[in-house]
Amino acid sequence: MMRIERMHFEGAPGETVLVELTTPESALLARDGARLHEGERTLAQSFTAPARRDAFLAGRLAVHAGLANAGDSRAHRMPVLRDGRGRPQPSWADAPAISIAHTKIRAVAAVSTVRTCKALGVDVEEIDAHRAEALLRMAISPEERKLLAEVDPQLVVAPIALWCAREACVKTHGLDVGWFGSVLQVSSIQPTPPRLTDAATGWDIEAAWNIEVRFESRAPMHAHAWQANGAVFALSGR
Repeated sequence: MMRIERMHFEGAPGETVLVELTTPESALLARDGARLHEGERTLAQSFTAPARRDAFLAGRLAVHAGLANAGDSRAHRMPVLRDGRGRPQPSWADAPAISIAHTKIRAVAAVSTVRTCKALGVDVEEIDAHRAEALLRMAISPEERKLLAEVDPQLVVAPIALWCAREACVKTHGLDVGWFGSVLQVSSIQPTPPRLTDAATGWDIEAAWNIEVRFESRAPMHAHAWQANGAVFALSGR
């Protein structure tokens, strides 16, 4: 199942097209993936693990749908390959900012609708109490834990939102921080209405937050995160 929505959020100019693709069975994914450009199919075959290959295909299908929705006529005939750091990058000049993320069961892609957006970062994680507990133990400071408890006393969803926000900011700002669990610090997490443009959406949003992230002496970075469809999503831009 594919969902396509548009969003306004702090930090990114214009609208952002957001595409969520619930990963179908491998056979169906391979069939749909056959429509991708040869260069993308070659990249997919470089993954020996079927799950990694499926995730790659789902991400490329999602980002092509987002590019088409954003009005880029080249999306159907040109590949989205990689830049020098391995990040997804359209192969044509003057392409919009994009970002891709995935879990074992879904892929999500973000595409800017305006060329003034320099970069986007998207992330997604499935909601999992064990994952939240591990993040609290290994990657979240006592100060951050207090902030999270104010918006999520059970500490199941907010820790994952924090992690997704960090990851989205790392992608947006091109930070080379390696293990960033103790390097990036969340200084604010505020409940907010969802930023999806269309109220008649299939996202079934349960909660949303604006999250401020700090890294060394840089200006504060921002991400919008939300809980929907059994997962947490986060989006950042500049």
